[in-house]
Amino acid sequence: MNFDKHLPLDERILRIDHIQARRFSKLNGTALEIATEGILRHLRACDRMDVNPDISAVREIIDDALNGRRVYAETSDDRRSDDRRAA
Repeated sequence: MNFDKHLPLDERILRIDHIQARRFSKLNGTALEIATEGILRHLRACDRMDVNPDISAVREIIDDALNGRRVYAETSDDRRSDDRRAA
């Protein structure tokens, strides 16, 4: 479903849910980095499965980022980059 890939991340989140977009805009530092990575992973997964992004997933990613937790599944891209680092 290519969910507006041409838009900046904050605009993409705004199209998902304005409340989560406002929460995301207030993040900074490590919490912003964690949330950005988690939301991008979620959006890529939604694109691959051709489904709409889930508001509750975005909310949970932001909540976890605020608590300093990186909670998301490892992707095949992660394993390939780990293999390259080990070589």
